[in-house]
Amino acid sequence: MTLKKYPAELSMTALICLIGKVGGAALALFVERGDPSAWEFDWDAKLLAAIYSGVVCSGLGYYIQGMVMRVRGPVFVTAFSPLCLVAVDVMSSIIFGEQ
Repeated sequence: MTLKKYPAELSMTALICLIGKVGGAALALFVERGDPSAWEFDWDAKLLAAIYSGVVCSGLGYYIQGMVMRVRGPVFVTAFSPLCLVAVDVMSSIIFGEQ
């Protein structure tokens, strides 16, 4: 439905990510009010991983979901959404050794 009204996948992806960023920032400001040390960060691999994950993985994921939704429909995207959670869990267990 959204892709029929707004067919530009990349700008819709950017808009979805922007709305998520604004909502996340508002929640973080509310939760971390009064603790300025929570906003300090180091230029290390953790920051780079978070930026990469936010920009590349989320952006690419939303773009692919939009393309699949256009071709196959929303049911196909929704059916594989739980599979993404399982894949992340398995990969974090293998790569990072998380339990």
